[in-house]
Amino acid sequence: MTMTLSRRHWLLLAALVPALTLAQPPEPTKLPPVSTELKRNKDALPYKQINEFLTKLDRYGEGLFRMDFKVDTARTTLPLDQLRMVVRSDDADHPISFDAKGGFKLPLLPEAEAKSADLATNALPEQKVSIAGSLELNTRADALTMAKVRQIVRVGFKLRDELLPWYLRWLFPRIEGVVVCAATPAFELEWRENGQLLGLPLPVGERDPKVRKGVAGRPCALITGQERWPDDARLVAPADAELSVKLQGQ
Repeated sequence: MTMTLSRRHWLLLAALVPALTLAQPPEPTKLPPVSTELKRNKDALPYKQINEFLTKLDRYGEGLFRMDFKVDTARTTLPLDQLRMVVRSDDADHPISFDAKGGFKLPLLPEAEAKSADLATNALPEQKVSIAGSLELNTRADALTMAKVRQIVRVGFKLRDELLPWYLRWLFPRIEGVVVCAATPAFELEWRENGQLLGLPLPVGERDPKVRKGVAGRPCALITGQERWPDDARLVAPADAELSVKLQGQ
């Protein structure tokens, strides 16, 4: 099994073991229980490192960031309703639950337990399971201000360059700003100055980070925090607006 992570995506190609299902005959006949075999995958990125990264994000991210994981059903040959996955340590199994779209969370383990932990799946050798992970913001578009943008960039820099060990920094690229995208390109900053309400339209032209390169996405605007607008300037955007981090090199 191999796991790689680009700037916004984790990729897992896992070996799967057959899940056997026996229909229970009517009473009084009794059959021995059959369980799904889950095998550890030592070729994946050590869960110790994943756990350390998620712990730093939770502890020092000031509630700004989260990692969302999702089974890429377009690239996965095992049906989602048949896929079983756990984080297995020497102490316990931690089952992973998928939502209707294949989204899931990875558990935070105590440091001592994480040392022996691995991802385990039920899989066939010829099948593939593709998993993507993305760094997301917890701030909603209607709560974004210039002060919040500057906090996101500042905390992101501190996390990567000061708090994460060198061997984990590749998992957290430098944050260059906040991208706002919506179906309708109507983005504006508003603030009050000398009792007057001022508005400034934001230029559109940033690539939509939610689509692959080369694919047309929604109109997007970028705020880096370096602009000379006041901290209390707030974003005014359509109801469907969505925020993302702008990562270096995107």
